[in-house]
Amino acid sequence: MKTLFRILPLAVLATALAPNAQAQTRKPVAKPVAKPAAKPATKPAAKPAAKPAPAPTTPARAAAPAPAPAPVAPAASSTASTPEAIGPFQVGTNMVNVGIGLGNRYNYGTGYFGGSSSVTPALSVSYERGILALGPGVVGVGGFVGYQGATYDFGGSDRWKFTDIIVTLRGTFHYPVAEQFDAYGGVNLGLRHASASFEGSSIYGSLGSASANEVAAGLFVGGRYFFTPSIGAFAELGYDQTYLKVGVAAKF
Repeated sequence: MKTLFRILPLAVLATALAPNAQAQTRKPVAKPVAKPAAKPATKPAAKPAAKPAPAPTTPARAAAPAPAPAPVAPAASSTASTPEAIGPFQVGTNMVNVGIGLGNRYNYGTGYFGGSSSVTPALSVSYERGILALGPGVVGVGGFVGYQGATYDFGGSDRWKFTDIIVTLRGTFHYPVAEQFDAYGGVNLGLRHASASFEGSSIYGSLGSASANEVAAGLFVGGRYFFTPSIGAFAELGYDQTYLKVGVAAKF
């Protein structure tokens, strides 16, 4: 019994101390940490407005305007200031004359046997091309071909017939007078072929026929007037096959 009474107080004491021990051994529950309130976003510091540049103490001098370029004078055109520009014959121009010659240069037996002679107009063709500008004019080169026939009549059926052919080179200098007019002069140098044959039954028939060649040379001056850009007329005075030639001129 005494033992029981000793145990009971101990058991009661142990029971009373048990909650305290549990309380001491139990870890305290951690309190949730309060989140700090979100701070408002900081506003960017306003940049100070740029101060206007201080006005210059002295007024700025206005930039002087660039001087206007002097007008370029148009180059003087040589074609406008020289007669070469207005003449119809220029470097590279081709011209052809087709003409009739009057006034024969050669004697076709007139007065030898008391008969009479007749000479046909000479037919001629000449060609020139401008090759070189020389001073106010143009130098041209080309050729000339002329044909002329004549008859010396004894009377009846007896006659001599003559044939005269000239082929020459031709050199000219052209001076422009106006836009439509071309003045020129030059020289011919080449060959003349002359032949004669007898027709009839008289004693002169025994002479048969003959021909000869000789050097032909001559001087001439002339002019051309163009009615259109390519067609005109010409006239020449000279000492070659005939003394005067007139006819048609063409330019191309």
